[in-house]
Amino acid sequence: MKSAKSKQRLNEMRTPARSKQNLNQGDRDPVQVFCRLRPMQRDTDISCIKIISPTTILMSPPASAISYRNEGNRTMKYTFKEVFPPEANQQEVFDKVALPLVEGLIKGKNGLLFTYGVTGSGKTFTMTGEPQNCGILPRCLNIIFKTINELQAHKYIFKPDKMNMFDIQTEAEAMLERQQELHKFKSGKKNNSNPDLAMSDTDLTKIEGVNEDNQYAVFVSYVEIYNNSVFDLLEDGPAISKNLPVKIIREDAAHNMYVHGVTEIEIKSAEEAFDAFYLGLKRKRMAHTTLNAESSRSHSVFTIRLVQAPVDEMGEAVIQNKKFLSISQLSLVDLAGSERTNRTKNTGQRLREAGNINKSLMTLRTCMEALRENQINGTNNMVPYRESKITHLFKNFFEGEGQVRMIVCANPRAEDYDETLQVMRFAEMAAEVEVAKPQITDVGATIGLMSGRRKANRLFNAARDNIIRPEAKDLELDLGLVYSLGPDFPSLELNSSQASHIIKELMAHLEMRINRRETLKRSKAIKDERLRSALLELEKESLEVRSENASLRGQLASAERRVRALEERLTATENASLSHQRKLAEMTEYTSSLKRDLQEKELLLSQNKLDKEKQKKILERKYHHKIAAEHEKAKEINSEKERLRNAIEEKENRLRIIAEALHDRGDNVDSHKHTGDMAAQTSVRDFTPGSTPRALPAHLLTPFSSVPQTRETRDTPTSSRRGVAIANPRHKRSLSADGKGWVEHAPNKIVPMGTVMKPNINNSKFVNKLTNVKDIANSKSSKYCLISQEQDTDGELETKLYKGDIVPTCGGGAQVIFNDVEMLKQFSPTKERESSRRTSGTCARHSAKRRETGSSPPQTPSNTSKKQRVDDE
Repeated sequence: MKSAKSKQRLNEMRTPARSKQNLNQGDRDPVQVFCRLRPMQRDTDISCIKIISPTTILMSPPASAISYRNEGNRTMKYTFKEVFPPEANQQEVFDKVALPLVEGLIKGKNGLLFTYGVTGSGKTFTMTGEPQNCGILPRCLNIIFKTINELQAHKYIFKPDKMNMFDIQTEAEAMLERQQELHKFKSGKKNNSNPDLAMSDTDLTKIEGVNEDNQYAVFVSYVEIYNNSVFDLLEDGPAISKNLPVKIIREDAAHNMYVHGVTEIEIKSAEEAFDAFYLGLKRKRMAHTTLNAESSRSHSVFTIRLVQAPVDEMGEAVIQNKKFLSISQLSLVDLAGSERTNRTKNTGQRLREAGNINKSLMTLRTCMEALRENQINGTNNMVPYRESKITHLFKNFFEGEGQVRMIVCANPRAEDYDETLQVMRFAEMAAEVEVAKPQITDVGATIGLMSGRRKANRLFNAARDNIIRPEAKDLELDLGLVYSLGPDFPSLELNSSQASHIIKELMAHLEMRINRRETLKRSKAIKDERLRSALLELEKESLEVRSENASLRGQLASAERRVRALEERLTATENASLSHQRKLAEMTEYTSSLKRDLQEKELLLSQNKLDKEKQKKILERKYHHKIAAEHEKAKEINSEKERLRNAIEEKENRLRIIAEALHDRGDNVDSHKHTGDMAAQTSVRDFTPGSTPRALPAHLLTPFSSVPQTRETRDTPTSSRRGVAIANPRHKRSLSADGKGWVEHAPNKIVPMGTVMKPNINNSKFVNKLTNVKDIANSKSSKYCLISQEQDTDGELETKLYKGDIVPTCGGGAQVIFNDVEMLKQFSPTKERESSRRTSGTCARHSAKRRETGSSPPQTPSNTSKKQRVDDE
């Protein structure tokens, strides 16, 4: 448990006035939000932001924006402290935004300035600038050293104590450390600064109202917050090393947040500050993205701490007491840009960086919303500062004292409308947050020190040195503020009555002092008279100036009225010009789209023409091939008809010979012939289309000879007269029925041929689709048959059987070597009607024909077939 005294001391050390109930309305200042628009990069870009007044902008959503589809074509108006147009220069931005923060820093106030916006909106340019066009940070450093240049304490008089405070050293201790530093500097140190950012003295304006009775020292630190981790960019090490240790954020005794162990460098000029800045800039994380060539992948914080302490009564040395120190800081924050992944196309490390950046910015927005709600409603809800390092580091600015300003950088392009809209909403909400005003106290006045003591001491020393010089005895000197009656009284003692010379010396000294007093009175009277005359002259000049000022005010009022009228006309003209430009851009885009459509249609037409020409050539080629095939087929048909006609004539001749021979035979033969003819007719009559032909009688299968029969031949039994059966090699049975293991590969729906020549494979395995190598690669399968059906050129159905041997491979698989092709054709009955009519003769003639063709089945329409065998070997 803490005692009551310790609690009281702790409350005295806390930052004052953290709630709105404890502060009056005049003790708080809102966060001042400024807006700066970036110039257009290309002339073809369309702007979605319009400046309607020095403090107000108007945003119009383009048709491609998400907000246009969700919320409709609705314009939104946003108000800021001041809006900087694209043509505004860096000096104007610095004077309006950063110069008041620098004045507060020198007077002992804390300040925070950060730039916020989308990637590529000009945040880094506003904060840093470029050579010959400095940004806010170089201008702050230049004007600080221009103001306190003659009032700086010697180096190492103030020394950081690593706990966010400073120790005061004596002049001897500081000189010893300066000598050590000089030795290190001689050992070799590279210069990292950019002299182009150093401004000339003519471009700077010195800040007035500086307390000349204090001595000052400037310390800088540079950190970055990358992937929600804090890194010290000024830590000792290689200049371009990026493998820096992670730092932590702590709270000091006064409840101020700071980076523990951060490197603070004491600088004595703007050039030294640029050295430190460029050393950190080389280590800062930068990367190339789709939206920006050099995109900041981290939040950078450059902090300037100004330490001041009063001098003693003599105006020379700093008072050796830490209680009288006054520490103020100005933090310049360059936030990384918010971005959408679908636009930047980031992957890998860039995607992780973008996620952490967006998360930290979302936490900043959440903290702002919680602060605004607490201040408006008077609640005390917890603000999630610790969820992000950037909000945790600047917690004391929002809950303590200081000045907070924000520059919203916006790119007015229509492509960035959706991101810019979120930025504007955050800025509108941040402007409603209020921060307590800092209280300034004069430490020297509280301890009884008079103001102006350093200047008076300097003048007194200069006057004393002038009086001591021998050539200045007869000169009339105006000592200004220093008045003296001479040296002190001499140490005289009257030890006897005869010491009259001592009395004479005393009288001479008193007379000298009296004369000196009279001289000073006369000098004072002369100066009073001069001052009176000067005042009269000033009064006359003041009257003249007042009259002249009144006339100038009238002229100025009339000129302002004319300017206001011209501005209104200019605004109307600009609005009309913008509308015309927008219409021109829309018409140009519409024209380009029409041209593109026309080109595409012309390309399609030309392509269609080429395709039609190709198709025409293909059809012509097919037509010629078909005509040629028809001619060849007609030739083959004619030759086949001729061969059949010859065969029929030859058979008729043989039948004639047989008929003559039959007339010479006896009655037994006639009766036997009659019985045979009847059997033949019965067999022919019993044959029906589509059925398998029956076997013919044995005597019809006996070959006949054209030699006349003798007695011996007639007496020979019939069985002994039979010869070898006639075999036609063109109509042999299929080789499929060889008893081997076959794999029959055929489609599901195959049309049956219904012919006697259809192969019958007994020992076979039927498959529709080969999905596994085991269907072929096994010991039971040694033959392969692939069956396919298609139409020929006449439209007739044609079945092909591709046969081959299955050969096992070394890898355990199998390969098929095709060696035979069989083709089955089904002819249309209508095309065979004439030939059938020619072959419908007598039974004897038909029997003789069947014997001639080697017992082949009759050519009926149902089983008329053609079999073709092609040996690939």
